[in-house]
Amino acid sequence: MVTIVPAKEIYIKGSDHAVLLLHSFTSHTRDMKKVATVLHEQGYTCYVPLYRGHGHIPEQLLQYNIDDWWEDVLNAYQFLLDEGYEKISVIGISIGGVFALKLAQLKKLEQIIVLSVPVDKEPEQLKQRIIDYAHNYKQIEGKSTLQISNEIAIFNDMALNSSIAFQKFIKETMQHLNKIEIPIAIFYGERDEELYAQSAEIIYQQVNSSIKRVRGFEKSKHLMTLGREQDEIIKEILDFMTQVR
Repeated sequence: MVTIVPAKEIYIKGSDHAVLLLHSFTSHTRDMKKVATVLHEQGYTCYVPLYRGHGHIPEQLLQYNIDDWWEDVLNAYQFLLDEGYEKISVIGISIGGVFALKLAQLKKLEQIIVLSVPVDKEPEQLKQRIIDYAHNYKQIEGKSTLQISNEIAIFNDMALNSSIAFQKFIKETMQHLNKIEIPIAIFYGERDEELYAQSAEIIYQQVNSSIKRVRGFEKSKHLMTLGREQDEIIKEILDFMTQVR
C-alpha cells in the first residue's frame, strides 16, 4: 500500500503585489505550484490556498460543498488583505477560474487570469468527477479491485444535491459577467472538451473589460498548468500581468 502525502497550501512572500492562485475541483495546490514559483521569482507574493476536503483521502470531499469552497476563497482573499496587500490579482483554473470571476464581481482586484473555465456543468458530470477521482486515488494507493469496488460504493450512492448546487453556483456567476471591468485573460486547452473553448468565447464577449485576451493552447488538455505547454502558458500569464501592472 502506498501512503499519499496530503497536500498543503503555498504562501511565498515577495513584493506588495499579491497573486491568489486557485486550484481545480478534486485536485489541489499542485495545479498552481510551478505558476506560483515562477511568479515569485519575478517578485510577486503568491498564495495558493487548499479548499477543504481536497488533497486528502477522497472521502473527505463528501463532507464539503461548493459553498464551503467559496468561503475558503473569500477567506484566502481576506487573509491577503489582513497581511497588508492592497494589490491583489487572481489566477484560477477550472472551478478556481469560476471563483476568480466571482471575486472580480464582488471585490477589488488588479486583474484576473482564468483557465479551463466552464460556463455550465451538468450535476451528473460533477458527481462522476468525484467518483473518478476516488477510483484513481485508491488505485494509486495500491488497493485491490475488490477493495476499491467496496469503497467506491459510498461515492456511487451520493445524492445529486451538492452537484446541483455546484451547477447553480457556476450558472449564477456567469449571469453577472458584465460586472467585470478589470483586465482579464481567458485561456483554454484545445484538447479539452469543446465546452471550454465555447465557454472562453462567451466569457470574452460578456465581460466589460477594456483590456481582455482569449487564447487556446493547441496541445493542452484540462489541467493546462500541468501539461505539455506549461512553460508557454506561464510565459503568457507573466506577459499579461506585466503588461497591465
